[in-house]
Amino acid sequence: MKKSLLNRITLIFLLAFAFGCAGPQTAVNASSHQVKAADYARPGFVTKVEDGRLWVFIPGSKELADFEKHGELAKHVIRPAAGPNRITVKGPDTNTVDAYLLAKPGFITRIEDGRLWVFKVDSKELEKFEKHGELAKHVIRPAAGPKRMTLKAPDAETVDAYLAAK
Repeated sequence: MKKSLLNRITLIFLLAFAFGCAGPQTAVNASSHQVKAADYARPGFVTKVEDGRLWVFIPGSKELADFEKHGELAKHVIRPAAGPNRITVKGPDTNTVDAYLLAKPGFITRIEDGRLWVFKVDSKELEKFEKHGELAKHVIRPAAGPKRMTLKAPDAETVDAYLAAK
């Protein structure tokens, strides 16, 4: 009987050891996956991957030019594990990082004065907004956005479509 018990304990130990050894190998293989900026592309943003972290920028911004010229920015915002697939997201400021995280397919987002502006991809209104600031004609939906943010858009149709998008 003692031999039978000893055999069972040995078997349990060997199984535990075998499963325990399999865990770290899986983690090493998963972490060696090459992360590409294109995997995290969203309309209205430029993405770069450095040291396994995702950098996000507004196209044509001074910060993007500085990053491309000098590398990591001295002043930046970090959101650990906040991005897709729990990747760490870095950006020049809170508004850029938040706008990237709140973007949905078919829409470009910008944050201005704590409010989320939503535009359809390739909209003329986005060009006007980026050139002149707040649009003269727009729709406001207080507390309708993610985290109860106020949403602003050129028209109600854009707001409704953004809210319905997954």
